[in-house]
Amino acid sequence: MKSFNVKKIYESSNELSDYISELHFKHDPSVSDRYSPEGKTQCRQDAVNHLNFLAEALAMELPEMYANYILWAETMHKSRNIPDTDLLNNLDFVQIAIHEILGSDFSNVTKDYINNAREKLLEKKEEVSSFITDENPLKDEVTMYLDYLLNGKRHEAYQLISDLISKETSIKDIYQQIFQISQYEIGRLWQCNKITVAHEHYCTAATQQIMSGLYAHIFSTNRNGKTLVACSISGELHELGIRMVTDFFEMDGWDTYYLGANLPEDQLPKALKEYKADILALSVTLPTHVSKSVALINNLKNVDEFENLKIMVGGYPFITNPNLWKKVGADGFARNADEAIKKANELISN
Repeated sequence: MKSFNVKKIYESSNELSDYISELHFKHDPSVSDRYSPEGKTQCRQDAVNHLNFLAEALAMELPEMYANYILWAETMHKSRNIPDTDLLNNLDFVQIAIHEILGSDFSNVTKDYINNAREKLLEKKEEVSSFITDENPLKDEVTMYLDYLLNGKRHEAYQLISDLISKETSIKDIYQQIFQISQYEIGRLWQCNKITVAHEHYCTAATQQIMSGLYAHIFSTNRNGKTLVACSISGELHELGIRMVTDFFEMDGWDTYYLGANLPEDQLPKALKEYKADILALSVTLPTHVSKSVALINNLKNVDEFENLKIMVGGYPFITNPNLWKKVGADGFARNADEAIKKANELISN
């Protein structure tokens, strides 16, 4: 699929989304009755989101990326009492709109992606289960920690973590079994309409604050002479995951430079040169940002000064599409912080 053609979806998104919404309301007049004026605007925005995810999957030539998004959307719809037929109809309407507005050459390509998503949607699916499991050695603690945060009790959550440290629970275990798992569970609860966006933002901000209070323990490790630069791709606002990864490297003795979320791409090469990075850890959370990582990595690899720089990627799109890291041109991929350290050490020792 040529990038020029994929770009046409973005260029035509307003026209396409209007047509898709119109098809919804014409096909089933009750849809219009179920939506308030604000809901109709949301219906159109949902169409834009579907198109953006489809365009990204086409750009990366990964039908599974679009199918995974549709399955995620299905859980969202179900938890909000939106009929399954709405999402199935949407797939049909997306294909119709693309055929009518962009032409048959284009729709002949998109139909395989849309049909694959439809097949996955029609398969029997299990409920999205909790990330807090019996296998977690800190199950009781993460349950209590999450309950504190969801009830706005940040100080109690911090005291729980302080008590664990006083009992010599390792920082890594706290990060992996409490912070990471609670964040996964918060995402699941939001997806299933059990909590609001405000809850999600509060819990994330509180965990960031609590993590900051642990830095006296993290930054006391002896240095090993290796350097990591870490950031999220431009446009990303999610940063807790890559912060955790950076802290793990710090605990492993690396000199780390965390550049935050939504870093302007033109600033990254300057930072890599200034800090003499051995590894760049790049986080992508939203699948619609994957193609940005392709361009960024390609640009860096074309700079002679970075010929020894190794680039690792991580985040939801790479976890759900295991070979995606190769497509974006990275040198490695890790599912979590422990894997990231092992992979980084392998890359710079070769």
